[in-house]
Amino acid sequence: MASKNFISKRVAEQFTKNIILPNRPKDLYSYQKMLMHRCTNLGMKELDIILGRWSQEFVPKMNYEELNQMESEILDLDTIDIYNLLLQVKVAEELKPLEQLKYVQEIRNYALKGLI
Repeated sequence: MASKNFISKRVAEQFTKNIILPNRPKDLYSYQKMLMHRCTNLGMKELDIILGRWSQEFVPKMNYEELNQMESEILDLDTIDIYNLLLQVKVAEELKPLEQLKYVQEIRNYALKGLI
C-alpha cells in the first residue's frame, strides 16, 4: 500500500515542469551532455539502447526548457516505470496519465519505428 502512495506522489511530481534544480548545469551544452549520459546509463540494456540512440539524435537540438521537460517526464521516473511506459508493458494505473506526455510518446514512436 505504501508503494501505491509513492507512485501517486511521483506521478504528481511529473506535472511540475520547468523547475530548475541546483544540480542541473547552468549552460546548455553541459546539460545536454549530462542528459545524454543519463540516457545511456539507466541500468537496463534495452533502455540504454533506445534512449541512448534517441538522445544522440535529438538532445543536441533541444533548448534548455525542452531538456528540463524531457528530464522531468522521462528520466526522473524509476527505470522500471520508464521501461513499462516506453515499451507499453503492463503500465500501472498511476502511470497511465504519463502515457500522454510529449517525450513519452516521442521516444515510444522512435523505438516502434525500428530506428534503433
